[in-house]
Amino acid sequence: MGLGALLCAATAWAGVTVVLTPLGPVPAVPGLGLSVQGSLGQPLAAPSVFSATLSLMPVPALSVLSVRAMSASPVLAKTQVAAAEPQAVFAAPLPVLSAGDLVFLDLDCGALCDAIADSTIEQFGVSGPRLSHVGIVELVDGVPFVWEAWPGRGVSRVPLRFFLSRVQGGEGMPGGYYLGRLPSAWRSLGESAAARVKSFAQLPYDDDFAWGSPGAYCSKLVTLAYDGMAAFAPRPMYFGKEGSQTREVWRWYFAARGRSIPDGEPGVSPLGLFLAVQP
Repeated sequence: MGLGALLCAATAWAGVTVVLTPLGPVPAVPGLGLSVQGSLGQPLAAPSVFSATLSLMPVPALSVLSVRAMSASPVLAKTQVAAAEPQAVFAAPLPVLSAGDLVFLDLDCGALCDAIADSTIEQFGVSGPRLSHVGIVELVDGVPFVWEAWPGRGVSRVPLRFFLSRVQGGEGMPGGYYLGRLPSAWRSLGESAAARVKSFAQLPYDDDFAWGSPGAYCSKLVTLAYDGMAAFAPRPMYFGKEGSQTREVWRWYFAARGRSIPDGEPGVSPLGLFLAVQP
């Protein structure tokens, strides 16, 4: 499955508060079970299209509306999540990286990150790692930066320490990250990719995961930077078995965007890229 999103939807479970900013009214969706109040406590007539941040994530609240889920079903709202400084700085020694290397994260953003990890693990028939984000390394005077596509901000470059600060730990990786070190035969390709990725700066984020769209999600950005290298080529996307919890999360996610699940459409994923660079 080609899903490079990390926090592409606000997911509210019972007892979890999500802070939202309405972008405009939309018809109420049956079965959402939401209790919605404005900043002064006035009830709203219907759910809206939102720009949102999860209180569970290290990003600041946008603080206009508070929405609390009243049922066990996930509520996925269309979002544009602005990047922000993590609450804690990554304090461990930084890894030694080369231009074009890939850095993968196992983010804890709730149901959506779980759906990304679970569906790709099932697709590739492996036990892990659980991955939901990836970036590509550029060295600037020897200092490592990471290019990424991030919801609300699109394509931009962030310091490696900032990038790694988004996770507390990774499965089997005490530092909370996984490295995709390219084979030596690909080194020149990595350097070219690190130079090419800069041409995609400020490209909008694609939260529909549409391969033909003008935007990019994280793993699509890597493929674009590597200019269609065969190992990173898109493959038919997979969203979990029918009737599974994973499938239901994706159903809510795309329904909030007015789409059906795009089964079989071309795409790439963090796990797919990770497996492609393994020796």
